[in-house]
Amino acid sequence: MYSLYSWGSPFESEGLYSFDASCVSAQLCKAEWQLCHVNSTGISQNGCLPALLYKDSTIESGFWRTVQFLKTQGYNLDADLDEEQISQSTAYISMIQDGLVDSLLFSWYLVSENFVEATRPRLAKLFGFPLSLAIPTQLQDYAVRRLKAVGVSSEVENANTKDADDETMPGSLRSKLPRIYLLAKEGFRRHADKSTHPIYEQADQYLAALSKKLDKKQYFFGNKPTTLDTVAYGCLSLIVYVDLPQNTLKTTIVEKYSNLIAFCDRIHAQLTPPTIVSEQSFLGGMGSIVKHAISRYTNISTVPPNNKRANPDLPVQVRSVAGALFVFFGYIIYNGILSAPVSEQLPGVFTVIPDL
Repeated sequence: MYSLYSWGSPFESEGLYSFDASCVSAQLCKAEWQLCHVNSTGISQNGCLPALLYKDSTIESGFWRTVQFLKTQGYNLDADLDEEQISQSTAYISMIQDGLVDSLLFSWYLVSENFVEATRPRLAKLFGFPLSLAIPTQLQDYAVRRLKAVGVSSEVENANTKDADDETMPGSLRSKLPRIYLLAKEGFRRHADKSTHPIYEQADQYLAALSKKLDKKQYFFGNKPTTLDTVAYGCLSLIVYVDLPQNTLKTTIVEKYSNLIAFCDRIHAQLTPPTIVSEQSFLGGMGSIVKHAISRYTNISTVPPNNKRANPDLPVQVRSVAGALFVFFGYIIYNGILSAPVSEQLPGVFTVIPDL
């Protein structure tokens, strides 16, 4: 039996077994496996989840690699599609993963009211203290960077530059604003209505295209589910079955695309609870925090050696990495996970205590 390693879920009561769209999609690929919930990507070869393991050896990681491997093992949901249908499926899947998922991430992580009152508390409960202090923020940081790369503005990163009062300040003075002041401003904007953001207009177009393709059929290509159906459900289910204070995407689907609601309900009703094994490791989670801190603040300089620029944020970056390392090693030493007992016969010589 295979083991599918996936991000866990704070939505199991809603019948969703991961908070990640790709992990939800992979769970529908009809293979026989046990579902293993983890709180880091350390099990993966390329740092992506889901990851598929067989006999304790990683086979593939990432949604597409997992799907392609399963096809070679006889779990091919697209076996009945012709070349034209496969091309259509690929186009719609790209639209979902590159467009609709962006709007989902924006709704979860960049709408302050949603993140503060729904997303962060539920993820914090999933990961537990003290990982709850870091991992939700890391996920938000990933969403901000992903959306920024495609030109979607982030209220999180621009929180200290959007107000007109701050724009009139000299750059040097604005950079010295107390952090408590910036956090207070973000708090005041928490309940700002983001329902008119352009990303939701784009999402509406994607939903309209999916609704038109589905029409009155049970699935997108007839009466049997395909890979497109798993990808569409993975994203739509996290919109339809998750309640948020500002739930613009869900409101759009409910009011305009009833066939997509019926599509989700149809698949949702057929799902059976998987066999879940929790393999959430505190050390694995702490390791991912440290790794994230190092990768976030350590970069390769692209400035020629003779034209090196001073990095004004270097002291803060060094303190962040040092703080993460201090917490990590402090925990394992305090709890006796790592120890170096001294031999009574030979003072100063470290010995290894054999397992009892």
